[in-house]
Amino acid sequence: MTDVATRTIIAVKFAWEKAGKTYDYFVDFPVVVGQRVYVPTKRGEAKVEIVEIKTESEMASVAALRPVEDLRTDEEKQAKYPNGQRKYSEDRTLLDEKGNRSIFDDVDR
Repeated sequence: MTDVATRTIIAVKFAWEKAGKTYDYFVDFPVVVGQRVYVPTKRGEAKVEIVEIKTESEMASVAALRPVEDLRTDEEKQAKYPNGQRKYSEDRTLLDEKGNRSIFDDVDR
């Protein structure tokens, strides 16, 4: 009798989903809940947050691509606007007060 290796499955939440709906993906690298990863979608890659780690899923059919690397310095990680919104994304892009990418991110550095 042979053991069948089970693949890890993650449930992820897209930022635009309002009702708490999650989507399942296979993953071939170590992950933890709360981590952000890139997943393939019909419109290209999307950055999502892992909300659950599973061992079974009928819905998973595609694998997550890679983890999101946080390139920010410690100061950039701590930098926040007065409303509590962070100033920099993981790829060091300057964000505005609403969390959107700045149109001036290439000249603000």
